[in-house]
Amino acid sequence: MSNAIALAGDGDALQPGQIRFSQAALPPLPAGTYRLSATQTVDGIKDQDTPPTYTAVQTLQIQGPRFALAPGDLQSVMPPANQTGSWENTLPNVVLRRRTLPWERTLDGSVPPADSVPAPWIGLLTVTAAELGGEAGAVAAPSPVHSGTVSDLVQPTNPAVLGPQLSGVSQADMQTGLLLLDLPVTLFQSVAPTLADLSWLAHVREVNTDHKEILGLDEDGTFSIVVGNRTLQPGAVNYLFLVSLEGHQDHLAGSTIPASYTTIRFASLAWWKVQADVSKGDFIEIMQALPDNGGVDLVQMPHLPIPASGNGSGDTSEPSAIAAMGLGMGYVPLTYRMRVGEQATAWYRGPASAVPTKADGLGPFVFSDQAIRYDPTTALFDVSQAAAWQIGRLLALSDSTFARLMFLWRKEFHQAVAANVVLGQIADALPVTAETMRALPAAGPGSGGRTLALSHQTAAVALAEAFAGLAGREATVPAADGGSLSGIPRRIRREDRPPVAAAPGLRSAGLRSTDSQAAADPLEALLDHVFGPSAE
Repeated sequence: MSNAIALAGDGDALQPGQIRFSQAALPPLPAGTYRLSATQTVDGIKDQDTPPTYTAVQTLQIQGPRFALAPGDLQSVMPPANQTGSWENTLPNVVLRRRTLPWERTLDGSVPPADSVPAPWIGLLTVTAAELGGEAGAVAAPSPVHSGTVSDLVQPTNPAVLGPQLSGVSQADMQTGLLLLDLPVTLFQSVAPTLADLSWLAHVREVNTDHKEILGLDEDGTFSIVVGNRTLQPGAVNYLFLVSLEGHQDHLAGSTIPASYTTIRFASLAWWKVQADVSKGDFIEIMQALPDNGGVDLVQMPHLPIPASGNGSGDTSEPSAIAAMGLGMGYVPLTYRMRVGEQATAWYRGPASAVPTKADGLGPFVFSDQAIRYDPTTALFDVSQAAAWQIGRLLALSDSTFARLMFLWRKEFHQAVAANVVLGQIADALPVTAETMRALPAAGPGSGGRTLALSHQTAAVALAEAFAGLAGREATVPAADGGSLSGIPRRIRREDRPPVAAAPGLRSAGLRSTDSQAAADPLEALLDHVFGPSAE
């Protein structure tokens, strides 16, 4: 089995299962304050040797997230918040819905050159509860995040707190509320990335969402990813902080901070915590260790030892023997509610039970209850296959592509059945011979539109034979293989043929047209349209 990622080439259309990585997605202009100036010179003014010049300056500001994220900006986090798992080999990351978000600002507030990619202004920091002053396995450490204002961020009242060096902060911004993160300077510099590494910790990821449940995702499948530079520490509670690094370009790892500062302050954009357990090994190691750790009993429901039969006869029909055999095969007793409302105890076993199995050959099943098994000896139901049928059905219907194709298949089948009904009605109503029906190509109920077209072809054959019966001649209609079902000569005019009896089911017009009336005769026009104009 290959673990290679299916990458799409530059400029190629993304196929289902493929992914494309990009270094960055730059906005047309980073957020900040800009000055737009215009100069106009007016020439040709009478009595003025020097043309007058007019100048106008307009200041504009491009805004974007700075001290907080909008509720819809954060798509997901990894590892999931407040979860316990083996995350020691996982680089934490966040998925942002806006692909340009990490590059909408710069660290120092300047406008980067047009041909360069600036470092992202967002960073993801990972620290443990012990590093924050709590116990290594504590569920909660002393809270490092607290509420405040932008004024508390850029102008801390405590001289030992180092805030960011920001530009373009208005007086109105100073009163804006936000979440503040305070970390010891030594701790921050020990876990923070360097300025050179920061550019490697954000990228753009584009995926194909055709076979995925949207569930609030952007349907174009393009996201920005911010990755942490530190793996989670096993056996400890890990805190993850998505922070704004704007104004801290001179405070990252490797830089020198004056000793008078003991705490560094950030604008906290998001934070969560996870419990990282010590890994017990990969799948191969776990499977190889099964014999030493208890073998297949590890995948059975834990239970107390079942005493042997009281009479010591070894009869396998005894309740204790039946229970021991069922538990040994990986079954568990569960409460089962029947459709009539009655409750009973039923056996259930999952698909991963470590005992041999074989197909029963009784399927396929139309609904789940057909897969329920009943043991008349113990009067117990086995709902394992019924549950598997229902789970498989729900998983299949949760796939939007499969559900759409299933709907189209059912629709096509119903159309085919309706077309066959129409075909039978036409065959009963019109005089189609048995030879003609046998000459038509066979079509089953699964052919959909082909059967519907066959109904129209049969109607054409019937109408042709009916008109040929009126004319006393043999009918012909092109067959599906390019030949003809029978021969229809060019029609003769009604006034030139001998009178014949009307075909069953058709009404005789009872009119004889003259040459002058032919052009105005609707029936003549219909016959000319169906069979072509007659040769005089």
